[in-house]
Parts: sequence; structure tokens; C-alpha cells
Amino acid sequence: MVQSCFNEEYRPQFHFTPENNWMNDPNGLVYHDGVYHMFYQYNPNGNTWGYMSWGHAISTDLVHWKHLPIALECEVDSNGNVMEMFFSGSAVVDVNNTSGLAVSIGKDRNGKDIFSQPMVAIYTSTYPTAHTTSNGHVIRQGQQSQSIAFSNDNGLTWTKYNGNPIIPSPPPDYADQYNQFRDPFVFWHTPTLKWIMVLTLAMKQIILIYSSKNLKDWTLESQFGPYNARFGEWECPSLFPLYVDDNTAAEKWIILIGINPGGVIAGSGTQSIIGSFDGKTFVADPSEVYDPAKVPCGSTVFQDFEATSSTFEDLGWTGTGDFVGSGPRKASTVNGGKVKGYLGNGIMTTYLFGNIGTGTIASPKFTIRKDYISFLIAGGYYPYNPATAGTPEDNQVSITLVVDGKVVHSQTGTNTETLVWRSWNVAGWIGQEAYLIITDVNTGPSAHIHIDEIVFSDIPKDEANWNDFGPDYYAAATYNGLPTSERTVIGWMNNWAYANSIPTSTWRSAMSIPRKLALKTIDNKVRLVQQPVSSLSTLYTSSLYSRNFSVLECGETKVNVPAPYNTRMKVALKFTRGAGIKFGVILCSNASNTQETVIGYDFLGQNIFVDRFKSGNSSFVDSEQNAFPGYFIATMPTKSTDVIELNILLDWSSVEVFDGKGQVAITSQIFPLDHGAADVKLFSEGGSTRSVSVSIHGINSVWK
Repeated sequence: MVQSCFNEEYRPQFHFTPENNWMNDPNGLVYHDGVYHMFYQYNPNGNTWGYMSWGHAISTDLVHWKHLPIALECEVDSNGNVMEMFFSGSAVVDVNNTSGLAVSIGKDRNGKDIFSQPMVAIYTSTYPTAHTTSNGHVIRQGQQSQSIAFSNDNGLTWTKYNGNPIIPSPPPDYADQYNQFRDPFVFWHTPTLKWIMVLTLAMKQIILIYSSKNLKDWTLESQFGPYNARFGEWECPSLFPLYVDDNTAAEKWIILIGINPGGVIAGSGTQSIIGSFDGKTFVADPSEVYDPAKVPCGSTVFQDFEATSSTFEDLGWTGTGDFVGSGPRKASTVNGGKVKGYLGNGIMTTYLFGNIGTGTIASPKFTIRKDYISFLIAGGYYPYNPATAGTPEDNQVSITLVVDGKVVHSQTGTNTETLVWRSWNVAGWIGQEAYLIITDVNTGPSAHIHIDEIVFSDIPKDEANWNDFGPDYYAAATYNGLPTSERTVIGWMNNWAYANSIPTSTWRSAMSIPRKLALKTIDNKVRLVQQPVSSLSTLYTSSLYSRNFSVLECGETKVNVPAPYNTRMKVALKFTRGAGIKFGVILCSNASNTQETVIGYDFLGQNIFVDRFKSGNSSFVDSEQNAFPGYFIATMPTKSTDVIELNILLDWSSVEVFDGKGQVAITSQIFPLDHGAADVKLFSEGGSTRSVSVSIHGINSVWK
């Protein structure tokens, strides 16, 4: 194995990465005796997914990490057949020895045994090869079962429990899901004096809740789901309590759920649901659940595409190219009946001749009179790119909103045939004339778009409560062993749409910055908020740049940040709307502006955005359907007098963006090609921005 020096191209300098090889989900996060343990999905044999094992690292501050030997290693027989892989799970410290797995570690002054406090890992055993275990369990090929292993030396060495698997199969009603039954998260529930386990039936979008007195024998208590983002696979659940506004008498429970595919962009994503838990059943708060069949109260339906015997021209729309003379189609007949999630019977679709049809379909003009436009959308991920739109390089398959001749909002599909709700805030254009245009100029894989139920409303039509609005935050796991007020989460900073291909060597994948979670009441709604852990500030340099502008004029303002900190820094921005339409910062920019990552706030669209269309290398995806480039937004309405805060963490191959209250996060990988150019620039577009405050600190490497 090549010894890493942690300064390879794109190697994160303050995010956790494995020394070598492949890593994905964080597992077994547990705090014990002043030490944070992080286990993680790991391939000891290469830097793509396979031979899944549990890697292990420890920290005393969640910033500096020490790599330890593999905790649980994939088992292979003498013929090279993989017999058992160790998929995702959790870890607990059994302080009361409910499991009976403790051992004597000495005697007290009275000669009585002093027992260890066993660390117990609860994980999914995945069996690629059919066989019978030494204790008589008949294992089917592809079976997923729940197992435990234990350590009596603080996680340094591990022993598999000889009664594994402890939960061999899913409940009888779901017996056919034996190969999609995984990712146990376990914690101690003090009110019932029981261990609680949540795990998923991945393809059913269901979470099963079990209880146990001893970590070995488990009873099914209830199930939850599907709710909100309900297609793709549900994975890596967590269930935990938090206090509302730091009030210990106001406790709520949160479920975190990974979805893949089916994230807010394309590929992977993480949603949260707030509710209550009584030791047996999780009940979602009514305000946390979104019915996909209902449009917002008071909505005006602009087009529902139910007139399947009409042409678009009959409906006042205009087609070009292959879509001239076409019209809405019965959804049940499109793409072999694969389309799901539509309302009524009809949809707009460009899947008329398979994926080969190209052209546009434009709506009649209308005056914007409500704050939101919402619609159902499905199809391939081919986003609108302003730099290539209308050129020979244009490959978009999208719906866009045009105001005064300019595209002000755009949306593409998420590589699925299930329609999902997306909403645009259009409050900034109230009273102006606009139109919608569906563009499909691509004939590649899944190069089509389906649209249904376009509505105008005063509130958005939400699909889910996304924990992060970027493309690269998945399998979020929280720490056992910490107080409720210190609940800390780490996510895998990657996306299954391209994870195996990102241009890094000799390792692949990083973890997000650990984030502290809380529940805060914002705009009369209880929201899950997150901020980087406070210990990250121990890495900050003294101020490299600090300046206040009463007015920042339209254009770009260069900021001098010395190397090496121009590629790893914290940028804190505060500002208030002026005459401009966008404000933010440009990072990793070269002199020709052919490389840049743009982060900011859109005053008219009322959203925080990250634009990585020109961030650097995106050609590593070996497919015409490239899910890496994109423009990612998180809607966050503000008033004209509000002070808006953005906190940005830049590392060698990532950006993480948080608003000042922590209600919005966007996590995105970037892979700059021009390493010698890392200019930093402020920008104010379309006019000035008022009361701008900028503070920049470098971030020191944790590897030196």
C-alpha cells in the first residue's frame, strides 16, 4: 500500500479522508471516554466500491483524526469468494453490560471483578455467496441480515458475536425484501430502558423500529413510511431527540433518511422529518409531511395537461422542431408505463420518439401575480447552462422561466421517471410578464422531460425537508454518547451518481465537516438547523481580509488572499439588498474566468446558490449523462431590509455553504484544473449591494 503524504491533488486539508482506498458512509459514530470514534465503509483492496469493511479513526476534537487498523474486514474464502461484507450500521457503548459481552479487566480493593464496558457494533451482514453458517443459519445469495460485533479494548480489536445474525430476515410481510434490509442505527432509550433500532426496507421506503433489552434479541415494534421523498432507496436512517430552542421541556424527535437515487439534485440526498417517539412508534408532525397529490391552498392551475386529445397549439403553447403539432399524452402510455407520480391522466412529455426528439415547447405569456410557481417534473439530468445555451454545445433538457428576455429560473430532471414537486420563488418579479419554455436538445440516455400540474401559489409546494440542498451530502449519521444538546452529524461528501469516478488518487471520498444539530423556531416553524462544530475554529488563521462596504458597487472586486489559504479558507459574508439582483463571492478563479466557483444570494429568486458549471474538471464521468455540472439553489426568502449571512468553507476539492441561522446548507465537490490560479472576488450583479461585511480566515491543514 502506498503511504499517503496527504498533499496529493484534491486531497482535502481539513476534511476527513482515508489514508488510501475507497470510503463511503460514516458508520458507528460513538463518543466514549473523551474520544470520538468514526467507523466508515471502506474497501481495503482498492479505490472504488467493493469488499466492504469498516475502517476506523479516532479524534479528541472532531478535527484532527488518527487512523487506526481496520475494525471489521470483509471475509473471503480460500477460493476468493466473498462470504460476508460489513455494510453500514452504528455503535454503542453498553455501559450496563446488558449484552453480557463484558470481560473482567481487574479487581477492586475488595477483590471483586471490575468489568469492561463493551463497545458493540451493529451492522448489516451482506452475503454475496450462498452458504450455511457455522451456527446453522442458511444464507441465501445476496441476503442482508443484522449482526453485532464487540470490543472490550475501546474499539481496537473486535470479535463477531457467535449468534449472528441477530435479525436474519425482515418481517414475514416483507420476506421478499431479504436482500434490501439494512443499515441499523441503535441507541439506548432511557424512558423504556431498552435499546432501539431503526433500519430500512430500502426499496419499500419503509423504516422498521425494533427494541431489545440485550442487543441480541429484538422485537419488531412498528414501521414508518413512506413519506415525502419516497422513491429510490431509503438508506442509513438515524432517530434522535433534540430540544426546541434549547428548552429541555420541549423535546422533539428527528428521523434522518438517505435517499438514492431521488436526492434534491440527482443521485443521492438526505431528508429529515420532525415528530415524536414513545419508545415504540415514531409519529411525524403533520406540518412535516407533504402529500404529493395536493397542491397548495389557493393555487391557480396554469396548466394540468389533461387535454390529451389537443395539441399544444390548441392550448396556447408553441412547439418547435419535433414537437410541432404534438400535445399532452396519457401518462400511462409514456415510456412503457414507467412514468409515476403524475396527477390526473395527462402530462407534457418530450418522450415522443424515445429520446431522439428535439425542440422546444413554450407557454403563452402570463403576468406573475403569486410568489411561487410549482410543478411536477421527471426525466434525465441535463441542466440549463447559460454559457452553452443556444450554442452547438447546448445539451439541456429543462424547463426555464423567462422574464424580460432572460432565464431567471431553471430545472432539469433527477434521472428518474417518478415526477416530483419543484418550486421557484418568483416574488421578485411580481407584476412582470413571463413565460415558460421546455427545451430538449439532447438525444442521449434518458434525454427527455415530463412536466405536470403547473400551479401558481402564495406558498411553495414542498417535496421533502432536505437536510442539504447540494449534490454531495449523503448517509448522514449522528453520534451516540453525546448529550442531546450536543447532537453531531457527519455526512459522506459524495454522490452515487459519480462517486466511483471522481478524479482522486490514492484515496476516494471525504466526509463533510462535522455539524452540530439543533431545532430552532424560525418564521413560526420549528426547523432542523446545523452549523460546523465549534472546534473547527481552532484551525483558523488570524484574519487575512476584513472590510466593510457601506455600498459595494456593481461589478467584481478582487480580494487578495495569500497562498496557500486562497484554496482553503472560511469566508463570512453579511449584506443587505441594494439595487443589485445578486451578490456573492467567486472562488478558485483564473484570469480568463474560464474556471470559477460562484456562491451567493439571488435577491429576486430568493435563494442561496452554488454554481459549479465552471469549477474545473467534470469530464471524469464516463457518460454523456453527466450529473456533476450544475447550479444548485436553496430557497430562503428574505425581506429587503434583512441582513443576510453566508458562511463558506473552501477546501482543496469542496465548498460547504451555511446561512447565518443554519437553516440552509449546500455541499458541493469541486475539482479545479488550474491550480496556479485561485483568485477570490466579490461580485454585485445588476446594481449595488448595501452594508457588505467580509471576513476571511485561512484554515490550517490537519495533516501537518
